[in-house]
Amino acid sequence: MAQTRVGSWSCGQAARCIAPVPVGEDGTHHRFMVGTYTLQQRNEIHVLEFAEDTADVVCRRTLPHEDEIWLLSVSPTDATQVATYSSGKAGNPALRLWNTGNLDDPHAAMEEVCILEDEETPLTSVKSVLWDPHNKGNMVVADTEALRVFQGGSGAGSKHSRQLTLHVGQRCSGACIDPHHSHQVSTVDDTHLKMWDLRSSRLASKKDNAHLFGARDVDYNPNVPYQVLTTGQDAVIRFWDLRQLGKCMRALSGGHHHWITR
Repeated sequence: MAQTRVGSWSCGQAARCIAPVPVGEDGTHHRFMVGTYTLQQRNEIHVLEFAEDTADVVCRRTLPHEDEIWLLSVSPTDATQVATYSSGKAGNPALRLWNTGNLDDPHAAMEEVCILEDEETPLTSVKSVLWDPHNKGNMVVADTEALRVFQGGSGAGSKHSRQLTLHVGQRCSGACIDPHHSHQVSTVDDTHLKMWDLRSSRLASKKDNAHLFGARDVDYNPNVPYQVLTTGQDAVIRFWDLRQLGKCMRALSGGHHHWITR
């Protein structure tokens, strides 16, 4: 049996979010960004690299970020594009898009590109920031009440504009874009799993009581169409076929004793 290698890194401060960073295809090195969450100190984004052969974790760069980072999302196609949802200035939460520059250049500075905002209805407690794999430059943001599609401009540093707002419930806790079919997004709120069609701005299908107490997150199988998994407050992971929602394909329990989140 192969020996399990474990690596660790201390950020020196409290942290609550981590995101994968796209790298080369050598398959032996993996990068992540970790955002810190400290009230009285300046916060940071740590760019970490894990080597499979040695289990070493090395901090490649430390990027300054003044306010507490609540959520972090890196573009899966461009490692220099990073979105953060944070406490913001004067206690006003902000969803911002950044350009980190070359992550291998220790002298590159992280620059704010724009703020993603809805002038009609402010974002309330953002739960998911998704990069649309079907429409380059577009982003889908889920907060507790709605899905919002932001369309990116063509020029460098251009502002993202809100293209669509779709009200999905009052307690949305997670969302994911279908990697196999464009304009399809799944959300979870309360105990429900819902599938939305962004073209018609309508609910396509749903599964009530997907979890006993409450559904916390959802993700698509990147290799098999129509398959998703959901996690819940009942400490269960459930696998679903979106074409047959009468019963889940499989349920895993026993490994967790509390809520399961991403």
